[in-house]
Amino acid sequence: MKKFYLTLLVFTIVKIAAQPVISANHAIQPGATTYQHADPLTLSGLTPGPSGANVSWDFSQYSSATTTSQTMYNCPGNSNCLDFDGANKMIGSDNGNSYSYLLYSNNELSTIGSKSTSTSGTTLYTFDNPKLELKFPVTYLQSFTDSWTGYSTPSGTSETGNHTVTVDAYGTLKTPLGIFPNTLRTKRIVNVTNNVTGSPLTTSVIEIYTWISSEYSGALLTIGFADTTISGYPTIHTRSLSYGKNILTLGTKDLLVDKQIDMYPNPASDYVTIKNGDKATKIEINNTEGRKIYESNNAGKVDLSGFPSGVYYLTLSFKDGKTQTRKIIKK
Repeated sequence: MKKFYLTLLVFTIVKIAAQPVISANHAIQPGATTYQHADPLTLSGLTPGPSGANVSWDFSQYSSATTTSQTMYNCPGNSNCLDFDGANKMIGSDNGNSYSYLLYSNNELSTIGSKSTSTSGTTLYTFDNPKLELKFPVTYLQSFTDSWTGYSTPSGTSETGNHTVTVDAYGTLKTPLGIFPNTLRTKRIVNVTNNVTGSPLTTSVIEIYTWISSEYSGALLTIGFADTTISGYPTIHTRSLSYGKNILTLGTKDLLVDKQIDMYPNPASDYVTIKNGDKATKIEINNTEGRKIYESNNAGKVDLSGFPSGVYYLTLSFKDGKTQTRKIIKK
């Protein structure tokens, strides 16, 4: 019986260890990304597919109708960063008409505002409290909720909203651009109410599924289902699908640091030693549910003896704001 339980434990650890993990380094790298968008008229039978572990999805039948591009910038570093001085990341559309302003801090990525420009002028949209988008590392079964309010400048539009984000699946994704193993899927349920001066109240319930991989920048696939109700009018149902294949490019300095950092032994029963850990300013350990269970400013040696057997994600933070996440196994 003891042998059976030992075998089961080893099998479980190996299975969990195969789960993909997305660190901040893979999600907030500056650079351009390009996406193909399917014709909404072809999406009547669109479904998100299964949730769970080691599943497969096939969306290869959808073709591109339009193409868009966007670029992520570090702030400061671009003149448009001046509109929201609290942002340290910014995403600009390829036509230069819209920008999203982000704050990456404490392994969390949040939206703090946006800007749109047109022939009638420039409109800024500010969130009173940042809208939490992602927590790092992104792991299977991670979940969080957040709420926000926002307003426009010039005045005229206000918004209240909340969402629940769950990493509900991982597996192999197929799109028109190829087959992608080791992808994570996030499910986002959004409830938003918009109040525009002089217009009826608008409420929306939006369900968004996004597939991401540590090998690629941005999203591999995003699908959305929205039900929008304007007071006094029937509910409008819309669907969307976009996909991309944007190769992740790390800078030379990032690659050098990545090669210099090593952790051993792994798996470990008591201590894990971090080679060149002195290059990091902070270390955090999260369990597979994304909950932080350890934090220290000493990244040289970590005592795992008090941790239950299983898989953990160790994140190193550096002076330049970058992070590295490694998977460790406690025997």
